Amino acid sequence: MNEVERLIKRGRELEASFASLDVKIATHKKYDECNVLPSNLPYVTAAEAGKAFKLLCKKFGKKKVWSEYRKEWVTKKMRGQVWEKHPRKCWVCLSGDPNTLGKGWRRIIHDVSHMIHQFLRPTFQGHCFQHAELELEMVKYVLQQDWLKGSLKPKINVLSKDEKKQNKIKNLQSLIKRWEIKNKTTLTYLKKYKTKLKRLIN
Repeated sequence: MNEVERLIKRGRELEASFASLDVKIATHKKYDECNVLPSNLPYVTAAEAGKAFKLLCKKFGKKKVWSEYRKEWVTKKMRGQVWEKHPRKCWVCLSGDPNTLGKGWRRIIHDVSHMIHQFLRPTFQGHCFQHAELELEMVKYVLQQDWLKGSLKPKINVLSKDEKKQNKIKNLQSLIKRWEIKNKTTLTYLKKYKTKLKRLIN
């Protein structure tokens, strides 16, 4: 390899190095953009965490895949019901500082963005530009949906005395009806078995 070839090779290596550096800088900038959550984040209950996981997966966890059986592109949805029913402990934050990345809303968004990124792009690295873009989209979605203002909290219905009384009456009526059916079935079988027994004895 002569001097010119060595210079050309070195130039290509430098060009690739600068391109890689540009990608890293762009990725860091994109992650910096993700820090738009307010500094006074609210606490998170298990119910909110489970709902947040479910809705984030529903919104972002789907992709088009080719179906050999149907011979067409179909939508594949991310599955993860276990986290919906039993959210991670670090997602729930009922005391302490809810603004850290280690728990609460920041942890939910960060963790779920990694799960969805892995589902969408299984061959990509965990912390890449595409993941940063996805996490930023999810942060904006959480803010737009007012989840930080309690929109995911379970709604509590306060019943009046009359409504409570009516509910109890309906429940008792339902129980009576159910046991009447069971009693009728019991009498039918008793009659049937007694008849069989009588025939055998006689």
